[in-house]
Amino acid sequence: MTASAVQAELYPFQAQYSMYYKDVKFGHCERSLRRLNNFEYKLTSTASVLLGSGSYENNSWFKLQNGLLTAQRYKHETTVIGFSSVSSGIFDEQGDIVMDYDDNQVKLRLQSHVMDIGAMTILLQNDLKLGKQAFNYQWVFEDKVEAIEFEYLTEESINTIFGDMQAVKLKQVTKKNRISYFWFIPKLDYQLAKIEVYKKGKRWGYLKLSDLSFQ
Repeated sequence: MTASAVQAELYPFQAQYSMYYKDVKFGHCERSLRRLNNFEYKLTSTASVLLGSGSYENNSWFKLQNGLLTAQRYKHETTVIGFSSVSSGIFDEQGDIVMDYDDNQVKLRLQSHVMDIGAMTILLQNDLKLGKQAFNYQWVFEDKVEAIEFEYLTEESINTIFGDMQAVKLKQVTKKNRISYFWFIPKLDYQLAKIEVYKKGKRWGYLKLSDLSFQ
């Protein structure tokens, strides 16, 4: 079982985004959180590139009960020009995860706070709601565990589909010479409003919120 303390309430939502390479729109993203019953949720994230050259889908199932968010299972699929890569994992009660990646099965013993990418994004929103400014996580990716860290930068006003709103700005250094910035809106339950990716100091691409509804 992998679980982390959660003190903020979850609100099911559906968010849509437009993706841009430099300043040219080239794709669409969507995130949706559904409540399956009193304690269980499913988060689905999808992305598609124009002309059908690539797609991405990640489904994450987790439980929120008695102040604990418990990752249960996930499935991730990426398709690029006809080539498909699929990975999935099931978290068990003993703290292990059984992962299938491109037909190869791997079993790992995890620390209690390790999550899949979907559950991790929910934890990040929760930590923002709690006013935290240090964000360090470990998550399972393909057939291994990776660390990810976000740095709190500032709170600033940005333009959104709902007008100008205050946003919390975070920074993530993913690779050498590659930096990503994230903006989350407190008045929209800390939903992600924008991402900008920079390579060698130049903006390479960005993503921005195009629609949002709460269910």
